[in-house]
Amino acid sequence: GRLLISDRATLVSNIHREADKQAELRLQAAGKEIIGTTLQGIGPSYASKILRFGLRVGDLHDWPTFVEKYHKFIAAAKFQLHVPEFDSAEELDQLKILHERLTVQDSMIVDSVDMMHKALNDPSKRIVAEGANAVMLDVDYGTYPMVTSSNTTIGGVSTGLSVPPHHIETTIGIM
Repeated sequence: GRLLISDRATLVSNIHREADKQAELRLQAAGKEIIGTTLQGIGPSYASKILRFGLRVGDLHDWPTFVEKYHKFIAAAKFQLHVPEFDSAEELDQLKILHERLTVQDSMIVDSVDMMHKALNDPSKRIVAEGANAVMLDVDYGTYPMVTSSNTTIGGVSTGLSVPPHHIETTIGIM
């Protein structure tokens, strides 16, 4: 009951992981320097978000509609992420379990913008946000292209958590 997940969070699919792996293999086969990703599909997941065909956690609320969206997502991902072969049946079974766990049993999916707004306006609440990777891995300010796929600077608190900049009281940087 204490873990809540934003309805806006992008789902990372196994096809994202496969796309990550295939992209590194294509670079290697071409004799080019690989990015050196963690192969967890984060970059391709961001790509599907930006290309507007990704899935969000909130999509899991309505299972029949989710299944339709999932099949459209897989078709788009095969094309956009250059993964022509992918068996989605096993993953869909896993997502059905996730749907049950997150929506039916525990109702863990929340409107995070509303939740943060309420917390920011409740004097008894404190919000602590932790970041990782620092500026040199930030997709916009880091040592591109050897960066992560997101914004890792303090600005991510506003864009990722819906915390207006004027609500940020203290920032601690560790070097």
